[in-house]
Amino acid sequence: MDILLNQVEPNLRKLEAFMTSNAARELSQLAVPCYYPKTKKFYFELLKILNIKDKDVKEFVKRTYKGTKAEKWVLWKDVGTNLMIFIMHLFLKNNMKKAATTTLVYYMIIQYSRLMHKQIKYCYEDTFKYTLDHIIKTHLFNREKTIPGSLYFLSDKVQKRFLIHIENWNVDQIILFISIARHRISQSIKSFAESYYKNRKEGLGYKTQVEDSEDPDKANMYQFQIQQRGQKVIDDILKNLAIYKTVDRKSFDIAKKQSKIKTSIATLITDKITDKKHSENIKIALQLFIKDLTDINMICGDQYTNYVKSLMGIKRLSQTIQFKSQINILLKGLLKDMKLEDQYSKYTPQTQFTINSFIAFYITGMIRTNICK
Repeated sequence: MDILLNQVEPNLRKLEAFMTSNAARELSQLAVPCYYPKTKKFYFELLKILNIKDKDVKEFVKRTYKGTKAEKWVLWKDVGTNLMIFIMHLFLKNNMKKAATTTLVYYMIIQYSRLMHKQIKYCYEDTFKYTLDHIIKTHLFNREKTIPGSLYFLSDKVQKRFLIHIENWNVDQIILFISIARHRISQSIKSFAESYYKNRKEGLGYKTQVEDSEDPDKANMYQFQIQQRGQKVIDDILKNLAIYKTVDRKSFDIAKKQSKIKTSIATLITDKITDKKHSENIKIALQLFIKDLTDINMICGDQYTNYVKSLMGIKRLSQTIQFKSQINILLKGLLKDMKLEDQYSKYTPQTQFTINSFIAFYITGMIRTNICK
């Protein structure tokens, strides 16, 4: 351990920002059916931040498990797994527990991705979504409402037992941690995969049209149609923003009224949000917005305002990390463009929430403008 600690030259704040932004992004993306987070690119990006090489990690792994029962076990020799645990230890040594817990969430995301690639190699979105909506009530993915929520739940359970051992670098307990963390995710994925393949074999999945008006799943089918239509609208919105630099005045006025933001700040945001570099973050946020729509009135009717407010006001972390956090990720990019990061950090939480709310109402208002004609 000491050898690798002496080799790394980390910018801890940069490392923390990397973990936070990647964990939030991947959790948001997991709301999309059949999304499997990338597992290789992150490893080399971390090596660069830590200013070490792949061979340094491999030698560290050999030293860590030499003489233990895990010395020859493949899973325990994985460099990506061990680098993540080392980073948790690094954060904990520097009294950065929040960064360590975020890293643990990211660790669970990576394990989820690897296991999903193993269990469902060729994924069909219609079957995946259907299975997720119809899985038994006792299944973790159902009980915690979403896959991101499930991973957050599991990471919370694991950290309570093992973070102290990672901080103290208790190798026997770290060996147990790797085993238990993976096993808990594996259990849920295996049972989900069984239901997925059963549904696939029986031809169960969402279609683009409801063929039988008496179908008990009509509400779910309708939801799927709204989402299909919404995807096209999102593509049109991104084109209007990035290519034509369009400012939606109707959405601007509604967002300004609902958030009570200052006109000067609102104008700056709507100007910078047209930059193409923000398109991906806008797309993710809008996909999360339409994900749970079940009625057109949630966009076009009286329910719209309360729906957006509910998404921005959710306190439960496993849900907050989705739409609300994606809005914050988008805001951070805009603040960087406007060179207002330091000024924003000095605002009161109420003012910061006002700015986030404006962005939420503005970009979702553009969907409203396009659909509710």
